[in-house]
Amino acid sequence: MLLENNLKKYKEAPEGIKQIVGLVGLTTLIIFTFIILNIFFGEIKESDKTAESDKTAESVKTAEIDKVITSLPRGRLIFYESSEGHQLSLSEYEAVCKNTKIVTQRAMMGANILNFSATKLYFDNGNKIDERSVKWDSSSNKCFAEYTIRAIEGVSDTITVSGEAKGFFKTSIDTRVYFIKNF
Repeated sequence: MLLENNLKKYKEAPEGIKQIVGLVGLTTLIIFTFIILNIFFGEIKESDKTAESDKTAESVKTAEIDKVITSLPRGRLIFYESSEGHQLSLSEYEAVCKNTKIVTQRAMMGANILNFSATKLYFDNGNKIDERSVKWDSSSNKCFAEYTIRAIEGVSDTITVSGEAKGFFKTSIDTRVYFIKNF
């Protein structure tokens, strides 16, 4: 009933008042639209600021890792008792693991010794590796390397070989997994 009375009064009002009410309503609608957009995009800006602070913290960690790696000698870097190569401390081992992306052919062949089907598939497909990864497991403080060998043609065989990365090789450009213990 109240709504009907207000609509009747609005219809009977002069044209100038109708235009002013319409203008005020449109202005109010625009202001509320911008308030809602500001709230929505303001939250995005806050998440962008959080992402930027995360990137800054990550770049500081990367710089520390790079500093550790550049201080290491070239050649074999190992995490086991041996007279060959530089023996890594736990922090150096972690830094090298997090920085390494490449698994060398020597590491693959060493890991394939116990897996005859992986060795055969590796040679049959022209020594090609489909995927590889090197990851640090913080719960066990170990570095794990994994690679997948996939047949090129004919059969759809896929073999994944994984194990603990115990040795690395440092070149002047990067570090590579040199020894995988998978037994």
